[in-house]
Amino acid sequence: MIRDIGKAVIQWSWKTVAQVGGIVLGFVIVPVGLLFRKTDKSISVKFKYGNGNWNPVHLPEILQPWDNLEDGFMGDTEGRYWNRDSNIKSEYLKMLNWGTFRNPFNNFKRYKIGVDVRNYVFTKLAGQDYVRDDFNNTGWQFLKGTNKGHGSDTYGFYLVYRYGKSNRALVVQLGNKIKLSHNTEVETDWFDYYKGFTMEINPFKDIS
Repeated sequence: MIRDIGKAVIQWSWKTVAQVGGIVLGFVIVPVGLLFRKTDKSISVKFKYGNGNWNPVHLPEILQPWDNLEDGFMGDTEGRYWNRDSNIKSEYLKMLNWGTFRNPFNNFKRYKIGVDVRNYVFTKLAGQDYVRDDFNNTGWQFLKGTNKGHGSDTYGFYLVYRYGKSNRALVVQLGNKIKLSHNTEVETDWFDYYKGFTMEINPFKDIS
């Protein structure tokens, strides 16, 4: 266990440095990249929330680490971000907010320092089998993903501590977003096999 904790801390440290550096650079790169964005009109999905349609909007190829391969820059295909959650009127500023604050450095976090769960076997090192930030699954867990080949193992820590009966909780999620269920899950979309890296520490998160 001590060895795994040490390996996890080292892994999380260098990934955090890489992630933070890329996010900071994104405040310059994404605004410029969006001026040269490409919209694929051949793919159009009618929004469930509000009016309009979702289209894939992407940055130039050279800026792929700051792009979002799955969602593009219009958010989810149902329009939750575009029409319901965002109060920004300008389309450009709405895309900018998505790519710099809501989902910064997305491709890098998901495909470069993220993991393809098909290449790992997941085990629990300590804590509970399942933890999520909702009322029914509070607690903590420390998981390990053992690489089936010759690559590095991966680690994930998740803690949700609810403050009494309130809607708020301390939520800490460190490492890759892995679960024990990834050992058997079959995804319909290949994007979903990739689990990105996070260093979330939220002392007062709404888990309702």
